[in-house]
Amino acid sequence: MTEESRVEAYLYRQIPLSCSMGVRVIRVSDAEVELEIPLEPNINHRRTVFGGSAAAAATLAAWAVLWHRLKEHPRRPELVIQANRMQYLLPIYGAFTARTLPVDNAAWNRFVSAIERKGRARIEVSSSLEFRGHRCGLFSGTFVALVEDCEASANQ
Repeated sequence: MTEESRVEAYLYRQIPLSCSMGVRVIRVSDAEVELEIPLEPNINHRRTVFGGSAAAAATLAAWAVLWHRLKEHPRRPELVIQANRMQYLLPIYGAFTARTLPVDNAAWNRFVSAIERKGRARIEVSSSLEFRGHRCGLFSGTFVALVEDCEASANQ
């Protein structure tokens, strides 16, 4: 099984919306995740991609690159999104891709260090939506990694 099919199976199992959207994982590495999303299950009344689907695809790509990079971390942190900003630049008329933009190495090192020290950390990740070679959307999100015992103490 390829890493792409492992990530796709995980998304389908843990984030069922990804399956409903028809998300396909095209590429996975520590540097990027690229998803392909069809128009049909994500179409709006204007026959373009629904804005909510575009935002979900961008969020999934950013979340997936973090999940991929952290899946072997000894403390196994959970990931949640804390805040995001989505810019819609052009309408999307067909199948499109969502691709993460590079994560700054210094930010990544601070993120992992904070997980190890405090059991929680924040990092900013961006992704781009593309259709036929044109950038159609930009996403920026703040994600939080939480170690399970950190969650338990927050609920007390």
